Amino acid sequence: MKKIIFKMILIFALFALNSYYLSVNAAQTTNWDSTAALNRVNTIGQKLLSANNISQKIEFKVSNEDTVNAYADINKEIHVYRGLLEYVETDDELAGVIGHEMGHIVNGHCAKQGILGAGISAIFSGIFKNQTAQAVSSQLAQNKISRNDEFEADITGVDIMTKAGYNPLGMVSLLSKISSNYVDFFQTHPSGDKRILNAYNYIEYNYPSKIALGYNTASYKNALSIIEPEVQKRQNSAKAMEQFKNEQEKLLVKKQKRIQKMQKTNTVWDGYLMTLQYLGN
Repeated sequence: MKKIIFKMILIFALFALNSYYLSVNAAQTTNWDSTAALNRVNTIGQKLLSANNISQKIEFKVSNEDTVNAYADINKEIHVYRGLLEYVETDDELAGVIGHEMGHIVNGHCAKQGILGAGISAIFSGIFKNQTAQAVSSQLAQNKISRNDEFEADITGVDIMTKAGYNPLGMVSLLSKISSNYVDFFQTHPSGDKRILNAYNYIEYNYPSKIALGYNTASYKNALSIIEPEVQKRQNSAKAMEQFKNEQEKLLVKKQKRIQKMQKTNTVWDGYLMTLQYLGN
């Protein structure tokens, strides 16, 4: 009898606990102000577009999902999830998010991925007869392309947000907060350490005054544990310093090309958008 009563109490407790969590989640969803969220994203997004004289028509959207995520698509839409909006601490970090996705659009990454993905799959299908080999080979090639795009989108985002008056170290703080450090050979995104160093090095070379000011978030301070040893190695080696300068000078050349591209209505890849849409029908 005691066992039966105990089981009934346990069932009731579990039911009550489950009801509580459901009500909390429902309240979180119900209480989320999508209008305020969209206004915040739009305000920062429009400031970035205006300050950088980006003529492309980019639309901003928010989604009531708790995933820490944002993405840009081939229709020049930037989607930001509630989970990410609740995760960022400062407007600088959110400008880093939007600037990064804007970087994918103005550099033509979204349209390019669609075209190259289809092309790579076709190429590897002709080389390899085994379906598994085809899939793995195609994915590895696309991953490499995507990783390069992520690096470029990060530093494009740094330029975009800095031009609009945001602190570019917000990008480093953001990357430190949301990036995972993993073996990146089989991933579409570079490891967290590599992205942090890529963004920081670019800021140090192009916006040194921002480095001197620092940034007061815990995630930025955590990033310094990755950054400072690498900076120290560079400062102690003339060869490493020369390599650093050469790499940054190459990025400056690419930067000028990006600026010219951003000031045009269409990117080189936009002409393929109709092809992508046609293939999707």
